[in-house]
Amino acid sequence: MARVKNEQVRKAILEAAAKLFEEKGYIATTIGSIAKAAGTSQSNVYVYFSSKIEIAFAVFDPWMRAQIEALETRVLAEPDRMQRLSLLVRGFLEGIAGDRSGQTLTLVQALATARPTDNYSPDLLNWTMERTLDMMGACLPGTTPAERRTLAQALILAFDGVALRQNLRRTDLDEAQSVEAVMMLFSAIASRVPA
Repeated sequence: MARVKNEQVRKAILEAAAKLFEEKGYIATTIGSIAKAAGTSQSNVYVYFSSKIEIAFAVFDPWMRAQIEALETRVLAEPDRMQRLSLLVRGFLEGIAGDRSGQTLTLVQALATARPTDNYSPDLLNWTMERTLDMMGACLPGTTPAERRTLAQALILAFDGVALRQNLRRTDLDEAQSVEAVMMLFSAIASRVPA
């Protein structure tokens, strides 16, 4: 007989997981510790989520979407295209990837330890890429779709690198060099295409 899902239990699981991910990190957090903190059984957690990575994405997804939407609002409000581009790069590398709350760290650890059998949806990753492509188009309207896709992919790769460094060195990092390097690459392309 299937268990009936209760939204309050699901919410308790997510709140417990978010707190544990922040305190202990994704890797050190177990389904058992999440269940205990949520006041439920480990088997009951599996009624709501098929894996720890699915829980991590459920915790991270709303935060990441809010960050990307806020960044998009700032980028699109800027009239100067080079300033838009700078806001986009800084928003990704200093803002989201350099996040000190532990949200991005959770994602990096989850993806770094994911196995092929882990069940998680790529929806957030695909959505993030599409929004990044839209912002790249607003920053560099004279580029081709293929160029924008390449630049968006490069920005996502830089994001992954900065986020990974956050995971490896939990000290204050100066991301100015990363931002400068990405801006040099993007500026070179921006300077050769019409506004």
